[in-house]
Amino acid sequence: MAYEATPIRRDSVITQAAQEICRLIDAERLSPGDALPPETTLSQMLGISRNSLREALRVLHGLGHVEKAAGRRVVVTAGSQGGKSMFDQSVLLEAAPIANEVRSHIAQKCAELSAERLTGAELAELESALSALERAITRKEIAAAKAAHDTFHGLLLAGARNPLLVAMFNQAQVARLSNISPEHKSFYDPRHLAHHRALLRALRKRDAHGAAAVVRRHFQSLGLMLEFVRSTRGKGANRRNAEDAVARARRTRSSLSAAPAGVSE
Repeated sequence: MAYEATPIRRDSVITQAAQEICRLIDAERLSPGDALPPETTLSQMLGISRNSLREALRVLHGLGHVEKAAGRRVVVTAGSQGGKSMFDQSVLLEAAPIANEVRSHIAQKCAELSAERLTGAELAELESALSALERAITRKEIAAAKAAHDTFHGLLLAGARNPLLVAMFNQAQVARLSNISPEHKSFYDPRHLAHHRALLRALRKRDAHGAAAVVRRHFQSLGLMLEFVRSTRGKGANRRNAEDAVARARRTRSSLSAAPAGVSE
């Protein structure tokens, strides 16, 4: 077997486990549709609990790297890269964790305010947006799912009746997961939909504390995915920068050796 597991430290277990699974996929040259080893085998290879392994697999599933197939097998998918932003990718990666925290705090406050201020008609609109999200997820229509998701959250923010909070939230949106990792499929994580259902229930009950708690859990889940993307993309960027520096040094040495004797700057 070509793959040799690297022991996992106790800190950031889920992120490290997700990275190790990606190493396994690369080392074994697994193609889309190929199955990963069973959970019991993987957890023993990495020296972690099955619960931690499942969290790591959920992160990779949300990012579009793996998916559950028939018979509860986890198989590799063809995750594509893409997406454009006015900011350099390294800038987005650096800001993403802070932006996620900012969005979380603002969304929690908006959820509290919305629980108190939403009208019956606005709650019905949220229900409609959630139904559209559920239908899109069932049909695996990613564009429709993203549109319904954004509509749901737009209604939540607007319900707070505080345009300054909305403006600050939108400023941090540039570093959201869909801009960092456009191929992500967090919509297909069952917990993602469960968070939205729980949030709507709390809003209907006018439970400000409960609504904020659901929002906090939702952004914690997104934070795990962002942490994984940031760590893996950051390593790739560092390697590319090092390779570019070596190439520049070689070109410089070549130009100096080719210069006529006695010529100096």
